[in-house]
Amino acid sequence: MPARLRLSTVLQIASRELLETVEARWAEPFGAATIDDVRIALEQVAADPSGGRSPLFAGIEPYPVGWRAAIPPPETLRYFPMVLHRGGYPDGS
Repeated sequence: MPARLRLSTVLQIASRELLETVEARWAEPFGAATIDDVRIALEQVAADPSGGRSPLFAGIEPYPVGWRAAIPPPETLRYFPMVLHRGGYPDGS
């Protein structure tokens, strides 16, 4: 019986494949060197090269004397679905 991949693993693989496809498409009109420069710049913002937390986490640091400072910092960005005035509410309305 073949091993089943977890959904998170399948999504990781799919996102990497999509990224490669988009970069290949953008390389044609903009040039591969430009796309490499953009990727390097975005990697510096989205990930810490030393393996630490992303610099984006600095924007969600709690105020030092607030009640949230007592809660351990998140390891990943939280998921907050947007509720718009045009429907899309979780109850289906």
